[in-house]
Amino acid sequence: MSSQEKLTGIVLSEFPLGENDKRLTILSKETGKISVISRGCRKAKSHLHAISQAVTYGDFLISRSRNYNYLTSGECRDSFGDLKADLDRILYSTYFCEVAEYFTVEDQDEKEILNLLFLTFSAMKKDLIPLSLIRRIYEFRILMAAGLGMQCHACVRCGTEEGLSVLSSYHGGTLCRSCAGAPESAFRAGSFMTLSRETLYALQYTAYLPLRELYSFQLQGQTRREYEAAVADYFRIQADHHFRSEKMLDSI
Repeated sequence: MSSQEKLTGIVLSEFPLGENDKRLTILSKETGKISVISRGCRKAKSHLHAISQAVTYGDFLISRSRNYNYLTSGECRDSFGDLKADLDRILYSTYFCEVAEYFTVEDQDEKEILNLLFLTFSAMKKDLIPLSLIRRIYEFRILMAAGLGMQCHACVRCGTEEGLSVLSSYHGGTLCRSCAGAPESAFRAGSFMTLSRETLYALQYTAYLPLRELYSFQLQGQTRREYEAAVADYFRIQADHHFRSEKMLDSI
């Protein structure tokens, strides 16, 4: 016996099955991440063809059985076609989906990451800030949603909010001047990165911004370079995972 359920979400990935089918991974607001089989969708005339594409936001009618979930029908709300118009945006959107798939769990509430992904795609469409900056903001906030957020308002060793000047990705956040200069025997040292006051403020600002305002700020020059380097290092250490799309993305 099977039951039907209507979900709203984004197709994170697609994998071909046989000649005409696909296995889709969908991030939905109702059930979190879910894998479904879309039968016959690779046929151009299939009613499931359009809705069975990665980086597509829509409504999905899912038929659940004991062993598999099947896509019965769907309605596209936004195909994000602008993100598929050039290689850079294709690579970035693919990477964002892959990261979201890694950090989400089936049958868990993943609304925050779904909303983050949708707003990230929307920011890419508007083209108001550079894609590389969008990437780092996205990485920063998805780690927060996954419980791995950077502690950037206080020293991770002593807890003071004064004199924060160093990022230790290995230890999960910022250090004050005193703790950063402590002997290695007293505090195991990973990779340390000196932060300017402007970069520290930008990190703190990113942590506290509401999602809907997340891509509303711009960084320039040295502050932007330092910010992107800090988030990149922190994400690399905390995610501790090799993403397939990252190598191609880093080459552009």
